[in-house]
This record gives sequence, structure tokens and C-alpha cells, in this order.
Amino acid sequence: MMKRTIAILVAGMSVAAATNAQVCKDTSIQQTTDPDRFVVHGDGAVTDAETGLMWTTCSVGQSYSNGSCKGSASSMSWTQALQQAQIINGAGGIAGQSDWRLPNIKELVSLVEFQCHSPAINLSVFPDTPSGTYWSSTPDIRDGKQARSIYFVDGSDLTPDVSSGRYIRLVRDR
Repeated sequence: MMKRTIAILVAGMSVAAATNAQVCKDTSIQQTTDPDRFVVHGDGAVTDAETGLMWTTCSVGQSYSNGSCKGSASSMSWTQALQQAQIINGAGGIAGQSDWRLPNIKELVSLVEFQCHSPAINLSVFPDTPSGTYWSSTPDIRDGKQARSIYFVDGSDLTPDVSSGRYIRLVRDR
């Protein structure tokens, strides 16, 4: 009975965390992802003028429509995440581009907005982003069973087990 109660409590907390509204500290923390550095193309892609990278506006599993991301982001293992870009590219790509890939950890952390949490990303650029963990393509060098990821609730760098389900956002070189 105790295990079931704990499982229900944890599941409820996970849903609550995913649905909480974003909170930003406008005056006490400097903005790290100025919206002016991004070019929103209006076709499901965004270019970061600072890094030169093009990102999908939506998480994989969501679809871009009229400035927002519809549907639910897909959670997948690290191996599935690495393969997902090939699948999407083979099916015609996103925003007219077919060379998408999973970002490395350095690229992924460039999207973190440390002024905000739940999610720690600029929602004016990346609307409807769920608060959760996103895979990078970077394996954990200490353990072949883990990979680097960013927890977009607070922007922290995590190394979950590669079999666990996480979200992904794709990137391409411009």
C-alpha cells in the first residue's frame, strides 16, 4: 500500500511539474537568451544569430501551427533520440530542411534561460516547451550507460540512464 501511495504521489508531482506556469525573475537575474538574438522563421524553425544554429521551434512530437506548438512532446530513450533525426530527415524534414540532428550538450545549454524556470527556456521563441529533460547527443564519458541532458525545469545538466525516456529538440548547422 505504501509503495502504491508513493508511486501515485510521484506521478502526480510529475504531471504538476509539467503543467506549472513559467516563472521568471526579471529584475534579480540577467536574461541569458535575449529574444532579439533569435530569428523566428514562422515555419517551425528558429535561427540563433549568436551561435549560427537553426533549431526546431517545437519539441519532437509537437507540430508547429500559427506561432505555437500543438500536441505533446514525445519521450524516448537516448538511442531512439539519436535515430529520430534520421527518421524525420528521411520523411522530408522540418521547415524545408532535411539535415536535422540531436544537439550536443554545449549547443543545448545555449537555449537555457536562467532567468526563468518551469521551463527554463524563452517561451516567446520556443512556445509550449514542456518542463522536462532533453537529450543531447553527448554521451557521459564516465559511464557508457548514461548520456548528458538538460533539465529544462531549472537548466541543470543531468546524466540519466540512456534507456530512460526524455524529450528532444533538433538542431542543424546553418
